[in-house]
Amino acid sequence: MDMITSTSNRYVKLVRSLQEKSWRQKRGLYLIEGLHLVEEAWQRGTPLEVVLYTPAFSQDSRGSALLAALQAAGRRCLAVTDNIMGTISATVTPPGIVAAAPLPACSMAELLQVPAPLLVVAAGLQDPGNLGTIWRTALGAGATGLILTPGSVDPFSPKVVRAAMGASFGLPVVTGVEPAVLATELAAAGVKLAVADVGAATVLWQADLTGPLALVVGSENHGPGRELLAAATIKVTIPMVGAVESLNAAVAAAILL
Repeated sequence: MDMITSTSNRYVKLVRSLQEKSWRQKRGLYLIEGLHLVEEAWQRGTPLEVVLYTPAFSQDSRGSALLAALQAAGRRCLAVTDNIMGTISATVTPPGIVAAAPLPACSMAELLQVPAPLLVVAAGLQDPGNLGTIWRTALGAGATGLILTPGSVDPFSPKVVRAAMGASFGLPVVTGVEPAVLATELAAAGVKLAVADVGAATVLWQADLTGPLALVVGSENHGPGRELLAAATIKVTIPMVGAVESLNAAVAAAILL
């Protein structure tokens, strides 16, 4: 087994660069880290451009089975030292395997072609853990798409991908959608716009959330924003018994979904 031992290797440099948004956009690739996520990406048909792994990973039964499947399908799988793997991953405990995959492309038009869409709109969410958790919860709850407004965290940053726990392979996302454009396109498609707002008069379970729906969850600091509040078909609130001003965005999204 040939082993990559230099950080100047072109594949090592390529994969390591995907920690940065600018390089993800330039290369059209993003980083997938760890056995579970690489395995799920492969099972869901995500094309993997290059896979890097450590010797210890290849000696694990599950790891060797995954590598055998990838290699049989003609995927480029390259062994690297533990030190090299440590330079690629930003995690405290570097994984035994990482992969580079093409950034998926999706449009608003595609999201709106789905019969009776259930869309989740993350308005200005900047916390990677929150967005990843919302993505995972949305997929589990049967949502058909995720939409991000400008100012939101990059959904394909390594932290979001890890927090999404595979949802990034199963639930399409559209980024950078301006609130005014979003409101116009949803209205034209007959999709109700439900905005979660702590000041709303309608309690969640009193609202009619049936039919095509886009559910807006804003950031904890700034809320959903004036434009989306003004365009809302419905504004809903989650009532709270205790002296709490608001909920964590991911928790609120889970309750709403």
